[in-house]
Amino acid sequence: MRLSDAIAARQGEAPPTYLDLRFDARGHALPDPGCTVVAHVRDPAANAALAAVRARMEDAGLARFWAWLPPSSFHMTMFDILLHGRRGAAWPQDLDPTLDGRLADARTTERLRGFALDTAPVFRMALDGLALSPSGMGVALRGETPAEDARLRALRDRMAAATGLSARPGHAEYRFHITLAYLIDWPAPHEAAAADAILAEAEAALLDALPALDLGPPEVCLFDDMTEFRPLFTLG
Repeated sequence: MRLSDAIAARQGEAPPTYLDLRFDARGHALPDPGCTVVAHVRDPAANAALAAVRARMEDAGLARFWAWLPPSSFHMTMFDILLHGRRGAAWPQDLDPTLDGRLADARTTERLRGFALDTAPVFRMALDGLALSPSGMGVALRGETPAEDARLRALRDRMAAATGLSARPGHAEYRFHITLAYLIDWPAPHEAAAADAILAEAEAALLDALPALDLGPPEVCLFDDMTEFRPLFTLG
């Protein structure tokens, strides 16, 4: 999806998906707590390659439409456990839906303590390019080989079973990614077209510098917002 396509489709009539939910119009993070299993991007060169996307947008004067995440937070979600604000069908079936959020985190993450990976703890991921949506910008990922992708999918299935989330809608279709920024304002059509051109250049540079990367081991984390994911313990 290109920004200019979004404008042409008149998606700009509604606010960006997470505006005033995860970030305000000034780019400040808003509370959206929960717990998750992630693999942080720890390699400095990989972090720099990802951060260079923002630098290109800033050089062009087009970075203001997004709330950019700090490189220290860059990660791939291996398995999203709980969001306190998302319950119903997204909540473990055997967990009280009225439970205090942090108590729910504690009870659910404890189900993964001592979880046996039964596989190597590091995954080789290929980058498929930048992904744009009304929610923001990220990098699309997949296992570098079909076998690697299947290994990660199998691990997700086992985590879902352990946490009572096997029936959660969208589990099988989940797309791996690294979020770089959240959209906080729609650009004008001419700005969208300019941003598309810069992002095409940024994508080519990113894939040249970082065609694939190693991610892992999985970390069970708590978060208060989208800018920091604090490890409780590591699986492996």
